[in-house]
Amino acid sequence: MFLGTAGSMITKTRTNISILIDEDLLLDCGEGTTQKLLSILENLSKIDNVLISHGHADHINGLMSLLWAMWLVERRTKELTITGPEYIESLVTSLLKLGYTPLERLTFKINYNFNPNFYEDIRIVTTVHHPLNYAYRVERGKRSVCYTGDTGPCEKLVEFAKNCDLLIHEAAFPDELSDLAHTLNHSTPGDAGRVASRANVKILALIHWPGIFEGNESVLIDQARKTFDGEIILAKDLDSLEI
Repeated sequence: MFLGTAGSMITKTRTNISILIDEDLLLDCGEGTTQKLLSILENLSKIDNVLISHGHADHINGLMSLLWAMWLVERRTKELTITGPEYIESLVTSLLKLGYTPLERLTFKINYNFNPNFYEDIRIVTTVHHPLNYAYRVERGKRSVCYTGDTGPCEKLVEFAKNCDLLIHEAAFPDELSDLAHTLNHSTPGDAGRVASRANVKILALIHWPGIFEGNESVLIDQARKTFDGEIILAKDLDSLEI
């Protein structure tokens, strides 16, 4: 389920990036994530792993409220693993300390993982972005989902997403602003479509798309369709997808 789909700026209808897989795995945790989770899950203890793509605010803003809810509301005791680039541990710890969180009173342990080979069902690759960004490929049974996080055009993603059921690719700028997008290490719908086509994915979901296109979303889909002839979805908050 797409919990949040907005890029750098939230809008009236969309909050920052976050994706829930099978109720136990969270990809990124932007602002608004905790409220969305509380509205759809019986309890937050189902979540075992939080995979953070990188440290930009729109991808981690919701971590403080999520950890506090797990602690203060649900009195969680089960350990939680947060995976991401190596700087994630110091970043999350700093945020908690800046919020005057008494870490010694947390009711659960937070484990931090930076090892790309830590999981059996999750693969990790770095993309074209600063700060360092992790893309994730989740494989469960015969299902496979690839999530790019933030990235400029990245050749590695073609092989990484090869034959996956769903590719969730950022599209932070429209095609006509591709030069700016690439300068800022971001992608356009056309870029996403090229990856999807070369990787032979079944479904392409565009995420992190600009709020100025709300109400005129077909423009972004049409741009992606120029480079990918498969199924294309422009992800919106609380959209649910079964694969």
